[in-house]
Amino acid sequence: MKRRDFAHANNPDFACAESVLLLPFGRRSFLPAIVDTCGGEAVTLDETTDREVFRLTAAPSEITLVFSGMGSPAAANALEMVAVAGAQRVVVFGACGGVVTEVGVGELVVAGGGVRGEGTSAYYAPPGFPAAFDPLLTARLWEVASASDVPAHRGVVYTTDAGYRQGPEIYEKCAGLVIAVESECAAVAVVGARLGLETGALLFCTDNINLPHEEDRGYRGLADPRVRRGFDAGLEAAIEVLSGPAE
Repeated sequence: MKRRDFAHANNPDFACAESVLLLPFGRRSFLPAIVDTCGGEAVTLDETTDREVFRLTAAPSEITLVFSGMGSPAAANALEMVAVAGAQRVVVFGACGGVVTEVGVGELVVAGGGVRGEGTSAYYAPPGFPAAFDPLLTARLWEVASASDVPAHRGVVYTTDAGYRQGPEIYEKCAGLVIAVESECAAVAVVGARLGLETGALLFCTDNINLPHEEDRGYRGLADPRVRRGFDAGLEAAIEVLSGPAE
């Protein structure tokens, strides 16, 4: 079967760091917060490239920040770009919705893998292929995240393409199996495996429809101090892990 090979599209001079922080969501909130905290220096890319890329100059070692845009296709495209430009390990850092009542707003989630409820990963691996993150990178993320002063949880997440149509496939069929829902992790795990990347995910919870209080059931951004606290703790943990030696 023929396939189009974009390599890194029209950005032949783009040199990616070996360590990548992948942000899939929050162009007007999470992205500037990371750039301000970590000294982001913008990388100029071709006009056909929808992603935004930064060098994190204040990080302890070289890290590339990639804002992919929301969803599994966008995350997969970002992985394709960084893989051919020198990346070796990628940590997804993004928002999630809690599924179990133990995961509160602002708390951290270290994902060991994802349920493939999206469509992108089917182009990279057959249906039975597990969407599992690199175990050593995941263990390191858990070690650092669980030592922060923000509660942390670890488990499997459900990756969906339909953020506004979440239903029984998550809350009934996967009850007791998944702890959070989001839109990229399963695809990142599968695509990363196909591309030879070490991948992991550290998320912060912005809402949970199973919590008893109404204010916890709607999406909460950085204006909520709990989310801000989780975001800051998660970012610090992700940067620490990516700045350390590869496992």
